[in-house]
Amino acid sequence: MSRTLSYTVGAEDAGLAVRDVVRREFHLVAHDAARAKYRTEGGISVNGETSLMNRVLKEGDIVRVILADEMPDKILPAEGPLDILYEDEDLICLNKPAGLVVHPSHGHFADTLANYLANYFLKKGEPHEIRTVGRLDKDTSGVICFAKSRTAAAIMAGQTGEGAAQKTYLALAEGTFDENAGEVDAPISREYEEKIRRVVREDGAHAVTHYRVVTQYAGYALVRLRLETGRTHQIRVHMAHIGHPLLGDPIYGSARPGLARAALHAASISMKQPFTRQALTITAPLPEDMAVYIK
Repeated sequence: MSRTLSYTVGAEDAGLAVRDVVRREFHLVAHDAARAKYRTEGGISVNGETSLMNRVLKEGDIVRVILADEMPDKILPAEGPLDILYEDEDLICLNKPAGLVVHPSHGHFADTLANYLANYFLKKGEPHEIRTVGRLDKDTSGVICFAKSRTAAAIMAGQTGEGAAQKTYLALAEGTFDENAGEVDAPISREYEEKIRRVVREDGAHAVTHYRVVTQYAGYALVRLRLETGRTHQIRVHMAHIGHPLLGDPIYGSARPGLARAALHAASISMKQPFTRQALTITAPLPEDMAVYIK
């Protein structure tokens, strides 16, 4: 199954070349443009006829581009559960459970979210590479999105870089907060080059986290967080830095009965659909371990 993008030329576009409209309206990356031109029958057309990119357009012409993808050759499709929060022709957003790795790696060859998604696409007859937009650590639950074409991935990555796409997290953090909201602006670096642990250090990478207390409980709080930057373990490091480590965090906090991981959940993402520009907000409910702990 391929994705067809279409645009009707208006009076203001008359005299432009096909390449001008394709770049402006569809923002095609070079790989997708080349595949449409050379590997897809009628991949770039005007009024139903295959067209060269330098063709001059007139009012009323209909420009179409076919985005054709391929199945990944490095990810083995495997049967596994998927909690689909949203799907359209260009992206799919899933609710990732804690403990599930996103991409195959050492020790996780066929039991990752990418394997399950490849199997889902295979069964639907939709050939798609597995392109993650953003990332989630193994033990972090919640919303994660995948783009169905390189162009869609590039557009969504651009939204993230420009701040047009915002992901919101929920966490259970230790202690009683003096302020209901705040900002942590503290650079983050590796503690040691060979270690996974990160620390706040002056020579680290710029990192900013915003937080707001949703509910204060006895000895801990449910906190909503938003990132300006995306450093490894950023929320966990910053919250520990201000004296409120996440409950259950084995690296920066302490174990808690009923929590087998750091209590962190990607609760929602707000963005624009890559091509229609429709505003989207995708949400994932609080996972059972965090919900039960609160109760």
